[in-house]
Amino acid sequence: MMRFKRLCLRLLLLVVLGLTVGCFSPAGPVGEGGGPEAAPGSAELTIECHVFYRASPSESLSEDSPLTFTSGGDQGRVLFDDLAFQATYNDDEFEGRSFLISVEDPGSGDQVVRQLYQIDRGEKLENQFVGGHGFTGLAYVYHRASGAEMQYFCQAR
Repeated sequence: MMRFKRLCLRLLLLVVLGLTVGCFSPAGPVGEGGGPEAAPGSAELTIECHVFYRASPSESLSEDSPLTFTSGGDQGRVLFDDLAFQATYNDDEFEGRSFLISVEDPGSGDQVVRQLYQIDRGEKLENQFVGGHGFTGLAYVYHRASGAEMQYFCQAR
């Protein structure tokens, strides 16, 4: 009886594996011209980040320090007295698209915040947050010792 159950389980696994492999097409979707069709999110992507800073809560926020990213490998950095904003747009054939944001203390080099956004090539990157705060939402970062504040958000264009 135990032998029969093992045999049934193996057959079931083979059937599931066969169905799974058969569901994927290595060529991808085909367009009208017979060639591969571009996926909805595969067109060039432009990301724009807006960074604001103030040394203390009693001060007004600084003017916007925008950064624009248009191709894989693009990096940008905005340095203030107590906080530094850095972002990198990666577009790798094998690893896919990603956008990495980090905020660090420029004096010590300690990382305060790090966020990774993995971007699906097959889907359009949605600016989902109200108030025009893009796909990241409005983020607030504070320096532990000085109380300096950074605000930032990034949006797809």
